[in-house]
Amino acid sequence: MAKAIIARRKGDEYQARFFWLKLLELRTDDHIESVTFESDEAPFVDDVVVSYSEPTKDRLTGEQVVQDFFQCKYHMKPGKAFTYKNLIDPDFIYSKTSMLKRLYQAYLRISEKLDADTFRLYIVSSWSWNPEDVLAKHCHEEMLTSTFYERGSRTEEGKVRLELLGHLSESEPISEEELRAFLSTVRFMLGKNLTDLEREMRLLLKLAGLQPIDPAVTHIVYDDLPWKLFGQGQHSFDKEAFDRVINDEKLKAPPSTEHSEISIQSFSQFARRPRDLQAAHLDLRQFFDGRFPKDESYWKKDIPEQISAFMLNEKLIELPQPIHFFFDCHLGIAFLAGSMISLKHSIEIIPTQKKGNDYTLWKPDSTNADISLWNIQTAGKIGEELVVAISVTHEIQKHMEPYRQANALNNLSQIVASPTGGLGHHAISDGNHAWQLGYQLAKQLREILPNTCRKIHLFFAVPVALGYILGHMLRHIVPVIQLYEHDFEGLRYKDRYYPSLQIPYQP
Repeated sequence: MAKAIIARRKGDEYQARFFWLKLLELRTDDHIESVTFESDEAPFVDDVVVSYSEPTKDRLTGEQVVQDFFQCKYHMKPGKAFTYKNLIDPDFIYSKTSMLKRLYQAYLRISEKLDADTFRLYIVSSWSWNPEDVLAKHCHEEMLTSTFYERGSRTEEGKVRLELLGHLSESEPISEEELRAFLSTVRFMLGKNLTDLEREMRLLLKLAGLQPIDPAVTHIVYDDLPWKLFGQGQHSFDKEAFDRVINDEKLKAPPSTEHSEISIQSFSQFARRPRDLQAAHLDLRQFFDGRFPKDESYWKKDIPEQISAFMLNEKLIELPQPIHFFFDCHLGIAFLAGSMISLKHSIEIIPTQKKGNDYTLWKPDSTNADISLWNIQTAGKIGEELVVAISVTHEIQKHMEPYRQANALNNLSQIVASPTGGLGHHAISDGNHAWQLGYQLAKQLREILPNTCRKIHLFFAVPVALGYILGHMLRHIVPVIQLYEHDFEGLRYKDRYYPSLQIPYQP
């Protein structure tokens, strides 16, 4: 009896913590509309349901998803694993009906109101796949891949498909095409234990500005609260409803008196600091359709005017210093913001760099790098204009060169810069490294550029906080800097790059 009670309590905690992960995303993700605990929308996959405010792309299939349904399964016994046999065995989930059948019943129910490619059915469990199982061999990034269906009926995969079909066809026959359509909606989020969920919660609680989990006590208040709210009839939350819970339950972390926060946003984010934590916020999304400007003229006047008014507002001086600056925006916008701040403004800004659901402060210290941090190559004699290409997160030459050729920039001289430590998202070790990169690049460019150089065409692939630092460091390096933004997927601009802000802008 005691073991059964403990198992049930652990299962409730597991579901509650996963629910909190989605609730915290509701607070920090612009794309989520609501999160429901113990939903009645569909059978079985009812533990947590996430609805999106606009379709979000499934990066594996390319489909546009509007809802995700989650079933959480916590297991006390170590050593067991998911197999295809377990999926069709009712005893695996202590039920009269197998997990696979219950998933299929949920699939049919949800398909009555949604297209099959617009929702996903998740199994979240502390157990993992048995690596020797045939399904595990064809499971990649949580879903079964097309390779499971490629081999014939006499192969191991073919025999498993027939067994799954036979199991699901006991009440009503289904075809292999129907089996494939159903399984394409199923995701296996496996191998997450209670400690894993707690670690993820800690990062999201920090990002969301809520009370951290106290490591000095046994009890975690977040484990019980969803069930108590459920008992009060509160189980479905949009952003406003969740804000009320945060205030009613006093979940918000005490505001700091030792620093302030500000932010600029120009497109929707999957992870950002909530607005109610910030002393000032500039929202430029009205000028954009996704990542692209609704009108190219906005780059010339409306956008820089608003950035200037925001950055040069005297009220920033009155805020507790330092100011932590969050960027949910285009690189060029961060660069322009950095270029507007000088020592005479008497404010201390520390840019923040996000990494997943976490963020770090990129604060400089007094340590100076005693080695060269940049590989710099110069091509051609520098005249009044030149192209500067800065690669940090990835190599930009492949997409930049077609733009140069098509837009009469190929006749200009070029400076190509990249870190000596290599490219990638780990190319910058910390904030001081970032500031030293900015300092050294500005110093070397000033040594290279002749006084006759009047304009730089700047292409860059860098972390957004480094974009701010470069804007600050490269102030007045030449009279004019023309910035370019990158169309990552070539959705609008066939040459991948397009001109954005010019510094200084003309009011």
